[in-house]
Amino acid sequence: MSAAATATPFDRLPANPARAALALIAGFMALRIAFAAMLGFGVDESYTLGQARHLALSYFDHPPLHLWLAHASMLVFGTTWAVRLPFILLFAGTSWLMFRLTERLFGGWPAVWSVLALNCSLFFLASPGTWIVPDGPLLFFLAGGMLALAKLFFPAEGENPSPWRCWLLAGLCFGLAGLSKYSAVFVIAGLAAFLIATEHRRWLVHPAPYIGAFVAALCVSPIIIWNLANDWASLKFQAGRGGGRGLTLAAFAQMLAGQFVWLAPWIAVPLATIFGASFARIREPRVLFCLALAAPTILYFTVQSLWSGWALPHWPMPGWFFVFPLLGAWMVANPDASSSPRAWAKWCLGLAVALPLVIGAIGASGVLTRFGVPVRADPTIDAFNWTELRPLLAARGVGARSGPVVVALTWNEGGKIDLAVGDRADVMVIGPDPRGFAFRQVQRAYLGADILIVALAGTWARQQQALQSQFVVIGEPERVSIGRGGRPELDLVIVPAKGLRSRAPVSVADLR
Repeated sequence: MSAAATATPFDRLPANPARAALALIAGFMALRIAFAAMLGFGVDESYTLGQARHLALSYFDHPPLHLWLAHASMLVFGTTWAVRLPFILLFAGTSWLMFRLTERLFGGWPAVWSVLALNCSLFFLASPGTWIVPDGPLLFFLAGGMLALAKLFFPAEGENPSPWRCWLLAGLCFGLAGLSKYSAVFVIAGLAAFLIATEHRRWLVHPAPYIGAFVAALCVSPIIIWNLANDWASLKFQAGRGGGRGLTLAAFAQMLAGQFVWLAPWIAVPLATIFGASFARIREPRVLFCLALAAPTILYFTVQSLWSGWALPHWPMPGWFFVFPLLGAWMVANPDASSSPRAWAKWCLGLAVALPLVIGAIGASGVLTRFGVPVRADPTIDAFNWTELRPLLAARGVGARSGPVVVALTWNEGGKIDLAVGDRADVMVIGPDPRGFAFRQVQRAYLGADILIVALAGTWARQQQALQSQFVVIGEPERVSIGRGGRPELDLVIVPAKGLRSRAPVSVADLR
């Protein structure tokens, strides 16, 4: 058997690594389009689309780039599933950048393996690969920046890359990564550590990196301007999630288990094994490059859960992204390993195709609840759109010229409501955690206004007592049900109210 054959995940792929990678990327892009068309918007996506209706320099929860992209996509596609298409295309580009980065570091067929494993991972298949989340542009620009510098650090024979071009392109990419998500700083910190620890520290006395840093600073300036105008609200919010709750072993265990599940166990085990084993090869510059980019994000967010009490397993994922080149290199170097890399690849591909199609079908049909599964036990219950709410509210005057303002009681329910009716009426949140809704509402605009409160029945039961002082009159709640396929799955209340007394704050200062 030829060396190329032993290195290839599947016999039917083209014999050229670049063409093989493109075939995989095209296949996964088609799979993601099918998945996107089947599944409704999740809670975070609904909230993001609602916030993205209103362009701003930045936003409360995250930097603005993915919201700007969502805004542009909605102008073309409305709020249909197709609004996800730019994010699907963006991850196809990310996969190609992964191929080029791994190819430069370890060779063509390791790069094919890294693309395959990356796209078979549940997190990368679904979240940045399909959904409207900040990780999509974050990974694209991190990969682009690191590829630009890898050309400088590891040039091919006879190659003489321009330092100015590489550093300026990297600075642009890192700035756009920062404009996508704050956690980009951990990968950049890993790059700085790599420079200091290797012969590449010589670049620290060259002007090009500093001009590149200036370009990056220009890119993230909208975030700084917005935070300056809003008492640093976004940065305070994210920094406040970092902790101070004491030792929380349960959150730490959830963080470990969550990463295991999100990566997919069949990917997580070899990926974590290669990550740990690679520290024994830390003197190899190309291995060190990957470890330096991966380790700060993985280790910080995993260990942070010990004292923060937060266990959000998607936070370390940008670090795991840079371990895939090491996994690809290992697969080619160990074709006779047990179990067989080829057998492993076939299982990974089969599961990667089957799982999103099954989950998409369940989400579209709500079939689990038909067979008696409790609504809250259905993992897809948050991924259907509350479109049935639109005619219900229209019948109560929402959308009319002098119609009522729609009020939600939590940011996540507000996102679902906003996605359904936000193009026809103002939607606001007056609960204790309005998130971005607090920064898009004009102060005093709704004081004394007629209101329709819309909430899940459970949320209304918890908060109705506290709402009494916020209105002159609160009417009787009307119960309605919405669901998939005409079946009632979620119980909501619609409550008319008059004379809003409390203000919808425009900034954190107004909350004081």
